[in-house]
Amino acid sequence: MKDMTASIESITNEDPKNGSLRAAVRDGVSHAVMMGAGETYLGPFGIFLRATTIQVGLLATLPQLFGAIMQLASARAMPRFRSRRAVVLTGVLVQASVWIPMAFLPFLLGSGAIPVLLLIGLVTLYHGANGAVVPVWNSLIGDLVSSEIRGRFFGNRNRLTGMSTFIALLLAGITLHVFERENVAEAGYLIIFVAAFLARLNSARWLARYEDPELRILPEEAFTFRQFLRRSPHSNFAKFAFFVGAINLSVAFSAPYFALYMLRNLKFSYVEFTAVTAVATVTQFLAFRYWGELSDRFGNKKILNVCGWGVAIVPILWIVSPHIGYLVLIQIYGGFVWAGFNLASANFMFDAVTPPKRALCVAYQGLVNGICVFVGSVAGGYVATQLPESYPLGPWTWKPISSLPVIFLLSGLMRLVASGFLLHRFKEVRPVVPIRDHELIFRVSHLKPIAGATFNLFTGLFSEHKAHVPGKVKDDE
Repeated sequence: MKDMTASIESITNEDPKNGSLRAAVRDGVSHAVMMGAGETYLGPFGIFLRATTIQVGLLATLPQLFGAIMQLASARAMPRFRSRRAVVLTGVLVQASVWIPMAFLPFLLGSGAIPVLLLIGLVTLYHGANGAVVPVWNSLIGDLVSSEIRGRFFGNRNRLTGMSTFIALLLAGITLHVFERENVAEAGYLIIFVAAFLARLNSARWLARYEDPELRILPEEAFTFRQFLRRSPHSNFAKFAFFVGAINLSVAFSAPYFALYMLRNLKFSYVEFTAVTAVATVTQFLAFRYWGELSDRFGNKKILNVCGWGVAIVPILWIVSPHIGYLVLIQIYGGFVWAGFNLASANFMFDAVTPPKRALCVAYQGLVNGICVFVGSVAGGYVATQLPESYPLGPWTWKPISSLPVIFLLSGLMRLVASGFLLHRFKEVRPVVPIRDHELIFRVSHLKPIAGATFNLFTGLFSEHKAHVPGKVKDDE
């Protein structure tokens, strides 16, 4: 912790706005605790309330679609905002307040259709408040972080927030496991959601310390979503946005159902679910700093070239074995490539868009992503209910435990298609040191010890938990 804090201090001291950047780091840490203790467990909470497969998909995507619409509304209204910081604070406080009624749902209404629908409504409000914040916060932080230190700053910030997410996620999982053994899992959810509420309040405290420079947007710098779409064949940023949207559509086709697969099909305990989930987080935490340094030197497009293909095979690997040790290995790999993909995607937007247009571009990209995520998840949920139980392959017949492994396979194939068709269509936008893709892969090969350390950590912690693989579960899938 001291080494990472010192690393952040060394970078923030390079910038005259270092007070705001230090606050941004601490805000990020608090936000990460909320994510780890709260948002990570919204899917399992829906499953605990007996959500159907379709409802699990809606819980994961309908709120995000509404959040994307709110991003657009917030960005278009931003020229009228007197204070970007005040708008961000308002949205954060609304988001924090939603955790309390969510925490009390099982105490007031038990489980079933009504509490699940109310949960979807509350999570929609939660993501709506977040959507209103995202373009404004991106506009503000983009003005506060200079381009010379952007990769290192966000790489180190993400590293610290990743560690915070991991610790919060781990403690929340242990809490749920303890209370589930006493048949009072609802009390465990109450505790972790209250923790998420308090963490977001602390996030607001640090956000209040951001500098709040005036934003000036000229009328000619504004453009509509229709104009964004019309310019997309010739816009480098639009081509990038549609690539990320296509990847997110493919991810959403399967993403909401991994928790369902582990908790309902594989019968994982909360500790086992937490182990498999947290290992990706801790791997990202270990890898972010290195991806940030590579981003500053070689550019974000080169990282996307490598990680775009890397994230495509992650869900395909899930169909090989349901053993928890194997899934931990897959999560180590997934956390590594997703760390590079997410960091490069975020930083590419800052490089490709001028500050006055940044909020609108973030909102338009968010809207594209929101639509893609919604379509992908609904399609995945529908397809999951239509697939056969077995697949004859010559003399051999594949009988997956449920339809979900097939959904994972299809998601991976969709990601491969998206990378193959769209990755080459946009370019790097700033001067960088040239490097070939295979040379970049060779450079990051020194991160292999991260995988070994992470695997040893989790196999040591959870070696007593063996994956139980039952037969075909006859449920909503």
